[in-house]
Amino acid sequence: MMPPLDEMRCGLIALVGLPNAGKSTLMNALVGEKVGIISNKPNTTRVTVRGVRTEGANQMVFMDTPGLNRSGNAFDRRLVQQAMGAAADADIMVILSELKPDGSEGMMPEILQLAKDAKARGQKLVLLLTKVDRVKDKAGMLPTLTRLNELGADAIVPVAAIKAEPGSGKASSKSSGVERVVAELLKLLPEGPWLFPPEQTTDMPLPLRLAELTREQAMRQLHQELPYGIGVITGQMEEVEDEDNGETVTVVNQQLLVAKEQHKPMVLGKGGQMLQKIGTFARLEMQKVLGTRVRLELHVKVAEKWLEREQWLKEMGV
Repeated sequence: MMPPLDEMRCGLIALVGLPNAGKSTLMNALVGEKVGIISNKPNTTRVTVRGVRTEGANQMVFMDTPGLNRSGNAFDRRLVQQAMGAAADADIMVILSELKPDGSEGMMPEILQLAKDAKARGQKLVLLLTKVDRVKDKAGMLPTLTRLNELGADAIVPVAAIKAEPGSGKASSKSSGVERVVAELLKLLPEGPWLFPPEQTTDMPLPLRLAELTREQAMRQLHQELPYGIGVITGQMEEVEDEDNGETVTVVNQQLLVAKEQHKPMVLGKGGQMLQKIGTFARLEMQKVLGTRVRLELHVKVAEKWLEREQWLKEMGV
């Protein structure tokens, strides 16, 4: 049942930080569903992904942004611009920063400036300090907390690792901090109507969401060999009936783009085994999203300078 309009509270919440700060893992845990892809490679997140959590009369719309970095690469600069734009549009900015074993933190000056800008715009500011569990002498955190408190943060939340159950995005029973983060955010939500129906968990278009699932597996399975120059575009999708048992099967056609001809054999692997492995894991993730069996038809395409092609970048949501 929808609550009365005058009781509704809703806010855009931007999750920002350095690459590999744990933004996607946090958002998946907050939403309770895998809506953002995760790997241990920097800049896994290339698009601003929105995840939705509706609780009582409250709706939180999380924006998982690309990691902030100082690369001069044009593509990286585009990602940073996305992150900055999403941060400026938010009602609440959550900055993730990893604590070092001595209790200090590693925010670069640009992120500190982002925090100051948030307060200047009248945004609410939450500083989320992760990996507090590896700080043995908690007194070492006091200088950090004092300095960050001077930024005017509305909340500073030290937490341990935020983990999610494999494949689900849901916070595990061992997760530390997710509900603490939610409790702080609920205090800061502005009054206003919901932006999404209560059952919706993301506004990412389905073709893009499926493409991201395949790119996630490519980045995971290829390890250090190739991850950065890979893109995925979802083509035709259709539901067919399995002739043997009448079960619905979703057929998904995708192109996996590589920037150089010599990269293609790496993605294919010996006898096509690597591509098959990527496709198998991606298909299993797609089945969780679609609720049907999936037949994934995945092809490798050499597309030189695809990172500079406006059309392809738009199709990938960048």
